[in-house]
Amino acid sequence: MDDRVKQELKKLVTHNIYAETMGIELLELRQGYARGRMPYRLENANPYGSLHGGVLYSLADIICGLAACTYGYYSSTIEGSMHYVRPALNTRYVICEAHELRQGRQVSVYEARLTNDEGLLLDTAEFSFYMLEKEI
Repeated sequence: MDDRVKQELKKLVTHNIYAETMGIELLELRQGYARGRMPYRLENANPYGSLHGGVLYSLADIICGLAACTYGYYSSTIEGSMHYVRPALNTRYVICEAHELRQGRQVSVYEARLTNDEGLLLDTAEFSFYMLEKEI
């Protein structure tokens, strides 16, 4: 992945109101892989005090989507599934690591693992992306 693509993908997070509202940060990016984090914020919690499942799904979708784009083309989510293993409680951040299962010309598949500050598994996810013909 060239530096221009990397810089453009970073902008997709830093210049995105939705990602900014959730506090998502991109920590690492390389071909077929992305790692990011999101702080625990009370406004993103469910009535029980755990981060809301929809917020966690968004984090996984965004980080997986960025990993899919590392090949130089934009992507669009076509399907996603999430397995909520533990509640996201008592952590400053939720860390999401996404890696490639398959990078195709038209459809790519990525897997995510979400952990707390101590590395304890919170959630797993899998997303399929349609690879657009639009270069980054």
